Amino acid sequence: MALIEDLLMKGYLDENLEEKVESATADYLIRILTYIAKSDGEISPEERDYIINYIESFDMNESEETWLFAQYDYGRFHEYNIETIISLKNSINKLLDKKNLDFKILYHLISLCLINNEELNDPQAEIIKDFINVFKLDPNTCDEVYDKVLKEKNKKAKNNKNKKTDELDECYKILDLDKNCTKEDLKKQYAYMTKSYHPDKYNKEEIPPEVRKELEDTYKKINLAYDKLREIL
Repeated sequence: MALIEDLLMKGYLDENLEEKVESATADYLIRILTYIAKSDGEISPEERDYIINYIESFDMNESEETWLFAQYDYGRFHEYNIETIISLKNSINKLLDKKNLDFKILYHLISLCLINNEELNDPQAEIIKDFINVFKLDPNTCDEVYDKVLKEKNKKAKNNKNKKTDELDECYKILDLDKNCTKEDLKKQYAYMTKSYHPDKYNKEEIPPEVRKELEDTYKKINLAYDKLREIL
């Protein structure tokens, strides 16, 4: 998720400029991301992970990463101000090769906005609007970025749903149960199968190691399948 990978590639910064230009760009971005995450009053675990993954995407040493985490804390305890976006714009203007960096940033800002919601809340909308105005971005292109983020989110949700369905199908198969089974059916079948595959049934027997491992794996699968189906029945 290297949001500004262009800045980190050799030759993207004017060699006559101080390294603080790159650092300042990252600083302001972390603060803006944090303002967006806390816009509804709290930062969810998903939002925090998003920001942490972003920080760790930089090729930085430990002290530099620590500094970026300090910017995260700064954003947590300070209120949003458009000056942060203006400072970000001024910092990016000093870079030699921007490579559509403004739209890359917008993509990640919107992604964070929609990580737990289907639309922007009012504080988030204000930050996004300020970003678009300060960077003088084309509204139509911004709408395309928003639609792209939403489409990717919905696709991911659909894939996760399909994956969960496949996992449940496998659980029914492992326990040899019909999808219309009841919770009582599940308990009876689980009791029967765990008794049949319980390690005590074969631990004292002289059986080949590969057979023993197969039995142990099956026993584990039975228990995992039971736990998953018990949650939905």
